[in-house]
Amino acid sequence: MKRQNRPSDIFYKMLSFIRFCSRQIGVDIIEEHYEINLNTYFVLAAIVLYCLCSVNTIRKYIATDWTVLLDVSSPVSCTIQGAVKLMSALLYPKLYRKLALDIGKIYEKYQEMGKEYEQKLHTWNRSMKKLLIGCAIAYFVTGLLLLCTPVVMYILKGERHLIWLCEVPGFERDSLYGYWVNNAFSVVCVFIGCFGLYAGDVYLIIFLTHSMFFYDILALKINDLHKLIEENNNADRQTQLVNDIVEWHQYYLDFNDKCNLLFFWTISAHIICTTAGILSTLLIIMLKDWPGAYTYLLVCFLWLYMYCILGTRVEISYVSLFSIRTINFVLGSMTSTGTP
Repeated sequence: MKRQNRPSDIFYKMLSFIRFCSRQIGVDIIEEHYEINLNTYFVLAAIVLYCLCSVNTIRKYIATDWTVLLDVSSPVSCTIQGAVKLMSALLYPKLYRKLALDIGKIYEKYQEMGKEYEQKLHTWNRSMKKLLIGCAIAYFVTGLLLLCTPVVMYILKGERHLIWLCEVPGFERDSLYGYWVNNAFSVVCVFIGCFGLYAGDVYLIIFLTHSMFFYDILALKINDLHKLIEENNNADRQTQLVNDIVEWHQYYLDFNDKCNLLFFWTISAHIICTTAGILSTLLIIMLKDWPGAYTYLLVCFLWLYMYCILGTRVEISYVSLFSIRTINFVLGSMTSTGTP
C-alpha cells in the first residue's frame, strides 16, 4: 500500500480540513501555539451584536406584538449554542489539541500491527469521511435555503422577508434600504453560524466517534489473545497482551472523562437550545409568516437527532466495550497466564 494512503495520513488530511473550517472563525485550536486572533474577535463581536439587536427588536415591538419574543428566541437559541461551543474551544485549546494528536498516534501505532488493524483503521476513516461530508452538506444546504428563500420571495412575489427576524438599530425593515441592510447583516450571521457550528460539531463527532471505534481495537486485541491461548505457548506474550488490554481500558476511561469535560455543557446547551428553537419555530409557523421557518425547523431536527443518535451509540459502545462477558474473558486470561 502506498505511503500516502495509510490510515494515519488520511486521518491527518481530514484533521487539516477540520482545521481549515475552524480557522475561518478564529479557533484553529489544533495549532501548537494557538492564540485568539482577529477572526476570533470578529466572531465574538458578531455574537454580541446579534444579541443586542435581538434585545432592541424585543424592546421595539413588545408593546404591540408579543410574538416578537418568538421571532427572536428561535434564532437566538442557535446563537447561544454557538457561543457555548466557542467558549469550550477557547477554554480548553490544549486539551482539544492533545486528544486530536492522541488519536493520530493511535493510527500511527496500530497501522503497524498487522493487516487486520490497518483495515479496521481504514474503516474508521471511511466512517469519519461520510460523517464529515454528510454534516457539511446539511449545513451548506440549510444555509443556502435560508439565504435564498427571502430573495426568491422578493423576486417572485415582491414580498420582503427577513432572513432572521431581527432588526439592526436605525434600519427599519419597512424601507428598502433598511430591508437590505438587515438581510446583509443576517448573511454575515448565517456564514459565521454555519462555519462555527460545523466546526464545533465535527470536533465533537471526531472525538466521540473514535470513542466508539475503540471497541474495534479491543475486539482485535482479545482475538489476538484468544489465538495465543489456543496455541498454549508464549506465556510472556499472553501476559503482555493482557496488560495491554487493561491499559487500553484505562486509556478509554481517561479519554471519555476528557470528552465529558469538553462537551458536557456543549451538548447540554445544544439539546436545550435546539428544543427551544423547534418549539418557538412551530409557534411562528402557526402565528406568523416566516418562509425561512421551515428550513430552520429542518436543521433543528437534524441537530437534535444527530446528537441523540450519537449519544446513544456512544453509550451502547461503552456497554459493549466493558460487558460482563469481555471482563470475564480477560480475567480468565489473567488467571491462566498467572497475571496478578
